[in-house]
Amino acid sequence: MDIQVGKQILYLSKADVVSLGITAKQMNDAVEAMFRAKAEGKTTMRPKLAMYPGNKMFLAKAGVMEPFAAVKWLGYVKGNAANGFPDFNPMVMLNETVTGLPVCFMDGNWLSGTRTASFSAVAAKLLAKKDSRSLGFVACGLQARTHLAALTAEFPIERIVAYSRNPATAEKFAAEAKARGLKAETTTDPRKAVEGQDIVISSVPEKEGFKSFLDCAWLSPGSFVAIVDVGRSWHHDSIKTLDKMVCDDLEQSGPTSPE
Repeated sequence: MDIQVGKQILYLSKADVVSLGITAKQMNDAVEAMFRAKAEGKTTMRPKLAMYPGNKMFLAKAGVMEPFAAVKWLGYVKGNAANGFPDFNPMVMLNETVTGLPVCFMDGNWLSGTRTASFSAVAAKLLAKKDSRSLGFVACGLQARTHLAALTAEFPIERIVAYSRNPATAEKFAAEAKARGLKAETTTDPRKAVEGQDIVISSVPEKEGFKSFLDCAWLSPGSFVAIVDVGRSWHHDSIKTLDKMVCDDLEQSGPTSPE
């Protein structure tokens, strides 16, 4: 759809974004192209801005990659289900770089879920075994689903093992994996979702009183783990034993960053 820059702004709802039918492979390729452009100095990015008024969070992530500049603006209100809304509510504003004017506002829910998984998939393409056939999932929510799609688009995955603090959630996710033609089993022991797996995904959400419960010693030699939950579910001392640690942005998440 063509719009008149400076006179019109396109709005895309979640349904509009989903209806575009962007595949996991297409998202993986787009994210990989972005990282290559970043490595070549063709992007401009800054660390995220975060504000925490009370028990709420507001977060901004910005970047420029010709011919667009974008800001993802995220509001988080714990327990927002009581208001009939999700806890996380992201929105993306897109400007074109010729005039700097805004051209589009879009719902960021679908993008947030798939983009994160594609980050993991692109890293796995470079770091995981090329013939990886098994996936272990610790937590079975949105990120498990998007990671399953992103990783099966790149690897000859045959089976998964799913662990969740809520067994019913793991069972539902395993059923979805079976519908994709994969072998799938659930476990009440998180170690079984880590040990012996070619690729492991941990995406455990934060919870009051949360304590880490995963050990990197359980990982098999040569395996790849995407720590989507920023390490909260892994014993920190064990993380230091990994052979290689990679992040998406050294300025924001590297060893000399404030976080």
